[in-house]
Amino acid sequence: MDRQEHIHIISAGDSIHTTYPAVLDELRTVTHTFVFAEKEVYTNSARDDARKRMWKCAIRNAVDAVNAISRSRNISCALVMIDAGTFDAIRDPVLGIFSEHPSARYSFDISAGPKRLSLGLFSMALWVEGDIYYAFGNSPTRRVPVPKLPAKNLPANPHYLVILTILFREKEHGKETITLVPEETLFNETKAWQVPVRDADGSAAQELSPTGFSRMISTLAGWNLIRSENDPGNEREKLYSITPDGELVLLVYSARMKKRGVASTPGLT
Repeated sequence: MDRQEHIHIISAGDSIHTTYPAVLDELRTVTHTFVFAEKEVYTNSARDDARKRMWKCAIRNAVDAVNAISRSRNISCALVMIDAGTFDAIRDPVLGIFSEHPSARYSFDISAGPKRLSLGLFSMALWVEGDIYYAFGNSPTRRVPVPKLPAKNLPANPHYLVILTILFREKEHGKETITLVPEETLFNETKAWQVPVRDADGSAAQELSPTGFSRMISTLAGWNLIRSENDPGNEREKLYSITPDGELVLLVYSARMKKRGVASTPGLT
């Protein structure tokens, strides 16, 4: 039986070659390593002073050393260069790796690299349920204790996916503007999907009720996947929208299902 894939992602810095062996010794199961580095590190500029040229050279040498260590241990190693000015620039490559290896174990070493890169990888580690490690100075490698997020729990109630998908589709493509959906409209649209749900004994569950819908909305809001606000024209009416976290968890779930050959989440392409 083939061993489970183990993806290890590193934020590039000039000391990663010193912490990498210690992390490998602790994890023991790494099969693929990806080193994330900002494109600036591999771009020479006439405006660079001597100190910056040395800094870039040190990071490149460290990446080369990680590659050599990986080869010596039969671990595949790849360099991922990004424009790390935005979270999306970090998110999308990680999601690309995740969609190709949805069943793999994930770990992240955020010891080195620019703060924005390490913070971006830290955030993505939460979303793909990866273990996070760091080692500063001469300290031993340590694992960061973090809670698990509910991406894998969404299929437990298909209505969660339906609600998120409806709200996701209401967001204007490529814009920051978000359409707020009235609670009654969201309930009626969710109910119209006729999602097949079964009780614990295997029998068909009853039709979605307003009470059951309210519990789902409360759960999704508690996970910070959706948000609500009062309707200015009717204080008794609630308006709902999807949060950035809700968008991301839906994209992560869709990536996992796409790689497994399951039809894409309705509303996502």
